[in-house]
Amino acid sequence: MTKPRLARRNHGKGHSYRIDGEKAVGVTTALNAISKPALVDWAARVTAEYAVDNWDELHPLPVAQRLTKLKDARWNTVKEAAVRGTRIHDLGEKVSHGVEVEVPDELRGPVEAYARFLDEWQIEMVATETPVCNTQYKYAGTADGWAHIGRTGQDVLMDIKTGKGVYSEAALQLAAYRYADLWQPDGPDSETERGPVEAVYVAHILPDTVRLLPVVAGPDEWRTFLYALALHRHQELTKEDPLIGEAVFPEAFAS
Repeated sequence: MTKPRLARRNHGKGHSYRIDGEKAVGVTTALNAISKPALVDWAARVTAEYAVDNWDELHPLPVAQRLTKLKDARWNTVKEAAVRGTRIHDLGEKVSHGVEVEVPDELRGPVEAYARFLDEWQIEMVATETPVCNTQYKYAGTADGWAHIGRTGQDVLMDIKTGKGVYSEAALQLAAYRYADLWQPDGPDSETERGPVEAVYVAHILPDTVRLLPVVAGPDEWRTFLYALALHRHQELTKEDPLIGEAVFPEAFAS
């Protein structure tokens, strides 16, 4: 068995990737180089709401601990949302296949909606939570799912969204996954070349239904992602090697 070229490593609250032992840039990390004003507003709102909702708990804490909890609030919210989305996906797929599972009351609506969605579209999930990478541009990520849609006869890349909306940045993220050349559909030992993708969709799971949204994630969107990747690398490089030097003074140039 050939040693896998891609390695995903989990650590703490996050994870990282290596390609042939060299650190790779994560797809979502690269996209952080793009300014997102709406995300800034969201982070401020979540932090403020956490402070108001947990005022009695925060009040007796030392200032440094209070600050840490406030700084972590938005990241914990993101993590909780990701875990919720994964649970809905997993439970819905089991329900669709007739597996008896205990579904929490707060997830029953979206889980049943996702199960109906899989049945109505005759969707067969080929791989889920799949590490992928592009060995030329040295980026990697984890795609939600690859599926065959019986209704359309297509082999597709499918992203699962459980938030309130679906935003245009998803097209860049999915283009990055689409143009990965290696994937691991069933663990590191299953690593192989990633074949062509016929279409890209977002399955937007709402409380009582699922919207199947086609996504334009072609060469133009991939090129835009590569611009974001280059910008991220520029930002990281200039942290270590600033482009602005030390101040100079006239006397340094005296004849």
